[in-house]
Amino acid sequence: MNAELAERAGRALDERREEPPADVDGAGAPARRPGARRPGLAWRASYILRRWIAFAYYGLAGLAIAWVVLPLQAVRARLAGRAEPTDLRAQRAIHRASCGLVRLGEGLGIIRVRWRGLERLERRPTLIVANHPSLIDTPILASHLPQVDLIVNPDWSESFFFRGATAAADYVRMDRAAEVVRRTADRLRAGRWVAIYPEGSRTPPEGLRPFHRGAAHVALAAGVDVLPVVIRVTPRTLMKGQGWSHVPERTPEWIVEVGEPIRPADHLDGDESRPVAARRLTAILQAHFEKRWSGQDD
Repeated sequence: MNAELAERAGRALDERREEPPADVDGAGAPARRPGARRPGLAWRASYILRRWIAFAYYGLAGLAIAWVVLPLQAVRARLAGRAEPTDLRAQRAIHRASCGLVRLGEGLGIIRVRWRGLERLERRPTLIVANHPSLIDTPILASHLPQVDLIVNPDWSESFFFRGATAAADYVRMDRAAEVVRRTADRLRAGRWVAIYPEGSRTPPEGLRPFHRGAAHVALAAGVDVLPVVIRVTPRTLMKGQGWSHVPERTPEWIVEVGEPIRPADHLDGDESRPVAARRLTAILQAHFEKRWSGQDD
């Protein structure tokens, strides 16, 4: 009898060892949780509809900023005798539209957003460096930044819905690297917030991409600290190449962690050439993000 019980226990242990791993949180594409059921057809259809509503709002808001909001603000400013740069008005309008998107998404039950270290965004303007796991990372960041300069790729800046708003906001187009570094550093010296995604594209399912050195070159050229913002989404959704038919098994949660500023002078000896210093600073940033992205410090 004891031998039979031992044999059964051994078989059960072997079966448990062969079970697939639980959800991968952060670094990899999330597998379905053990025991979790696939979303039903009604849930999938409802989720896709709610997602379309949220994105339709944001697209129409982009058009409204360019064709309605900014012209009305310009007329009002002229009548009041106030002079204010158009780009700052546009960035504030994008900030308000981004706040609306986040509130609408949470109200529709398609996203949840939690912030950690949000008070660090209240310090003096500086260079934000963030990873980019999903399509809506930029509006999530902009929802807490009334002014932020972004570096946008040409496809985004020529989008039908957003080209007017991005042109009015005078975002930096990602064309020639040297020109991008110069223009971005100038804005930091002027006391403005700037946000850069050093991966260059959205974070793939398997983990962070190797960082480009542009963010480090900007920080060194402007002589500013780097404020690391680690964004994690569980379960992963709105990734690059992921179709609208993909529906997460549960409401995805964005955890946006604003870290302590990284001072380049604390990690460099000052004798390196600019390319060597940028390479070293990029390695420091990559190591910080890899550690936080995998949750090693949680």
